[in-house]
Order: sequence, then structure tokens, then C-alpha cells
Amino acid sequence: MILCYTFRMKRTFLLYILFFFSIPIFAQFFSKNKFRDLQVKAHSEIFFTQTENCYALELPGVDPSLIQMELPELPLGTKFISSKKEGFRADSGELGTVISLWFNFAYSGVTRIPPLLVKIKNRTYYFEFEKVMVHENPSLISPVLEIVFENPKNLISDKKTGRKTLKVRKGEKISFVLSLRYAVQVLDFSWKIPKDSIFTETERFDFANGITKITQFTGDAKNLSRFDWQILKDGTFSLPEISVRALAYNGSQKELHLNQNIALAVSGVASNLSDDKGIKGSDVFSAAFEKPSEQDFAEKQKAFTREDCEIMSQKERRSLMQKLFGKKYAVFSGGEIYPVPEKKSNGQAFSGGQKVKVSEQAGEWAFVECNEFSGWTLNENLFEIRG
Repeated sequence: MILCYTFRMKRTFLLYILFFFSIPIFAQFFSKNKFRDLQVKAHSEIFFTQTENCYALELPGVDPSLIQMELPELPLGTKFISSKKEGFRADSGELGTVISLWFNFAYSGVTRIPPLLVKIKNRTYYFEFEKVMVHENPSLISPVLEIVFENPKNLISDKKTGRKTLKVRKGEKISFVLSLRYAVQVLDFSWKIPKDSIFTETERFDFANGITKITQFTGDAKNLSRFDWQILKDGTFSLPEISVRALAYNGSQKELHLNQNIALAVSGVASNLSDDKGIKGSDVFSAAFEKPSEQDFAEKQKAFTREDCEIMSQKERRSLMQKLFGKKYAVFSGGEIYPVPEKKSNGQAFSGGQKVKVSEQAGEWAFVECNEFSGWTLNENLFEIRG
């Protein structure tokens, strides 16, 4: 009897020992707490449209052979490509399974796929997909020029046409920032001074100079320049003619212009132009473009002589980008600027000392551009910058 009792006690003890050690193994497959904080995570920081994007789910302590999964109903524009299960070893040394899933997204924007159903040894678990931001595929999109008005800011939108209108007063200063999105590098940047306007670049950012090059994708716009613009005539005006040649993410060069979906409606006179300056009402335009007297012109010319301008041209240097693309620059020594290459047309006198871009040449004439003016002038008024 004693021997039989002792045998039963040992057998019971052994059963308890086996049950105790089997709990962790059993729990690792059936305890929801073990997988409660796990998530199907994006494999990279940025997802793009029209390409394969990978998610991954790591399940520690689970052999790949014990796993079955079922995809949820996918959102519109999301397409399942493929999946793979393979074993992995965690940093702690624990073995497990990583499930990789690849999807293709047709649309950009914030995306979250419904939970993934996973069966582990016939027990069902649901794992949330990480919410991701899907960007337009940079290899498929072109750079875009954008404009943001700082003053005034209010744009009136036409719901039917989508065209926007900015209402300003004649002579009122309009400030705006020009920026570039989806571009790797600026190759060339220029503009034409709008007619009947005072148009000035007040600040240029580093990215506009073509020296900075983006090495990693970003959806953020890069500022190029800040401008001040005063329109000196009533009417409806389009945005300035600004041209940028930029390098796209796919390696192609793109010639960009502002989208002309904004019009400026100009009327009246800005109050700050008629206070203490002796300029009233309809005189704003004529005063701004009035041809200076010979005496005024002579006094302005004293600032920079032809000799000064020639020395300046010898000291000036073109940038590497300007040399590579054959851009021609000169120092303007002063003289008349004409709307057409004819002396019979009405010219306007300007003092010298400005660095100008030479855009075109026709015989003894050259078309020049700078922040103060643009138009045709005689070649004799220019000292070319050769450095």
C-alpha cells in the first residue's frame, strides 16, 4: 500500500511539473496579451503612389508553419501585390516570424488599411496597420511653382471657374513669396518686369541660386524669392512672367512658369501714395515713369562713370551655373532704355552701375534685364562680364 501511494504521489508531482512548464509554451500561442501591442508597421518612412510599398508584422515566439492570414477589404485605390512569411531571430535571441506585405497605392494622402486577420494555431488575432502618408511618386510628377501673397492676403475665388482674384489699389505694395515644390535643384531663374509696374526682388533664398541640391525626397516647397510689386494703372493684370528651369526627381529638366489662375483687379489709389509726396490721384503712373530732366540724369550719372562701370565689369564674376548655360551678363554704364530696338521709340534714361542680364541681341542693340528696368539699349552702353 505504501509503495502504491508513493508511486501515485510521484506521478501526480510529475504531472504538475509538466503542466507548469507547458504554460509559457501554451500561452505564447494563445495569450492575447502577448500580441496586444503589435502593429503592422510601414517598412519605410515615405510611401509613394504607383510603386510597391512594404509593411511588416513581427510575431515573436511563433513558427511560420503555424500562421495563416487573411487580408481585409482594401480601400479604394489600394491593391495587394504579394506577401511572404519567414523566420527571424530577435535581438534577445528569441525566434519568431516576420510577415511582409506589399501594396500599390493609386492615390496620395493619409491611408490606413483595415486590420489584418492572422490565425495562430487556430486562434484568431487582428493586427492594426500603421497609418501612413502616401506621396505622389516623384518620378512621375513635375516640379511646380507656387506663389503665396503676404500682403494683401485675401483672394476671392470664383466657384464656377476656380479662378482667383486679388483686389488691390493702384500703387499699393503687394508682397509675395515664390516657392518651388518637387524639384531637386534650380538650374536657371529669371523674370520680366511687368508693364506699368514697379517690381522688385527684396530677398533671395539659397535654393534659388542653384548651389543647393536636394538629396532626399520632400513634399515641402522651397522658397526662392520674395518680391514687392506696385501696379500703377487701373485694370486687370495677370501674374508676372517668371521662369524657372529646374531638375526634377526623375532627372529631367523642366521649364516652369506660374499657373495663371490668379488675376489682380486694380482700382483707386493707395492712400500712402497721396499723402506727403506731392503725387495725387491720376499722377501716380505718370510720376513713376516720367522721363527725368537732363539735369537730374546728369546728377545721377555722377555716381558711376563709364570708367567705373568698366572696372566693375572686370571685377564681376559669373556663377558656375551661368557659365555652364551660356548666360551673358554686363554692367550697364547708363543711357536710354527703349521698348523696341529703335531710337524713334520713346526711351527712358537710367543711370549706370547695374549688373544686367543680356537676353537677346540684334545688331547694335541688346535686350537687358535687371530689377530696375528691362528693354533695349545700345551695345555701347554695356561692358560685358567675361569672368
